[in-house]
Amino acid sequence: MKRMSPALVLAGLLIGAPAMAADEPPSTLEKIEGAVTRGAQAAASGVARGVHAAASGIERGAKATVRGVEKGASAAARGVAHGVDAAASGVKRGADATSNAVRKTANKVEGSGSAASSSN
Repeated sequence: MKRMSPALVLAGLLIGAPAMAADEPPSTLEKIEGAVTRGAQAAASGVARGVHAAASGIERGAKATVRGVEKGASAAARGVAHGVDAAASGVKRGADATSNAVRKTANKVEGSGSAASSSN
C-alpha cells in the first residue's frame, strides 16, 4: 500500500472539514457505496482465507504423503532385513543339521567297521 504524503493528508483534511462540519447524514448513495465497499472487502478477505486454507491443506497432505512413503520404505527395508536374517539362519541350521547327520552316519559306519574288523 502506498503511503500518502503529509501535504496530501493535510489538504484532504482541509477540504473534508467543511463537509464534516455540516454534520449531514450520509446520502443513500453514500450508504450503498459503503455497503458495496465493505462487501467487496469481506469477499476479498474470504477468498484470501480460502486460498490460504487450501494451500495449507495441500501442504499438510503432501507432508503426510511423504511421511507415509518414508514409513512404508522403512518397513519394507526392515522386512527385507528380517527376511535375509531368517534365510541366513535357515541356511546355517540346514548346514548344521547336514553336518550332524553326516557325522552320525560316519560314526555308525566307523563303529560297524571297527566291530567287524575286531571280530575278524
